[in-house]
Amino acid sequence: METFVDYAHARTAEGRGLLGTWVKLPSLETLELLAHAGFDFVVIDMEHAPHDLERAYSLISTAQALGLAALVRLPDHSGSTIQPLLDAGADGLLVPRVTDPAEARALCAKMVFSPVGERGLGLTSRAGRWGLAPIPDYVARGDRQCVRMIQLEDWASLERTADFAAIDHVTGIFIGHGDLFLSSGKPASNPDVQALTAQMLAATKAAGLLSGVAVGSPQEAVLYLKMGFSLVMVSNDAMMFAHAAEQTVRAVREAGL
Repeated sequence: METFVDYAHARTAEGRGLLGTWVKLPSLETLELLAHAGFDFVVIDMEHAPHDLERAYSLISTAQALGLAALVRLPDHSGSTIQPLLDAGADGLLVPRVTDPAEARALCAKMVFSPVGERGLGLTSRAGRWGLAPIPDYVARGDRQCVRMIQLEDWASLERTADFAAIDHVTGIFIGHGDLFLSSGKPASNPDVQALTAQMLAATKAAGLLSGVAVGSPQEAVLYLKMGFSLVMVSNDAMMFAHAAEQTVRAVREAGL
């Protein structure tokens, strides 16, 4: 019973992390194009895109039908979307802007079945194959399949990666270079940030967890995959379309037409 977590760990151990991208557009057609392009996984972004639960549900099921693993970034720390997203069969959840270990522990507990955690039994959901899955298999797969990745996006939290990695039920750590730049003024290319990134990655590996990062270009994706990151997200569906459209128009306009 291999899960996405198992697969991601195996690929990381082989030095071949997985390539994904953010899904910002509420479009099943662009999701299909991402699958045809060859991405390994997508992260449906409920924090910075207008996806509601119904749309996220459709994106999850469609992505998985197309052979993509489907993760979801939570919209906030309320925890109200955790149960329905897991019932929808999401392969994992990302928790943005984590700074408090206690809050991270509480949110991750909601992603694990009771009595160890606080997730409720939803056997009649899509995750339970509409009631057809045996309860032991459903519970075991639910606890094993779920990537529970917390995003550390400020300097102080990233310096404490080892503390966050030791939290019960956390299965991955994500470094947020974008918000780190906003708070520190230092881009990902800055030597201090590079050192912090290496420190974060080492602590994550030492804890046996998955590691995640988002980048803007294929060249950066190659760099972080070579560093040993498990999950590397490059660009997003909206920006890839926007850049391709802009380049097409520019090529014609520069011809003087």
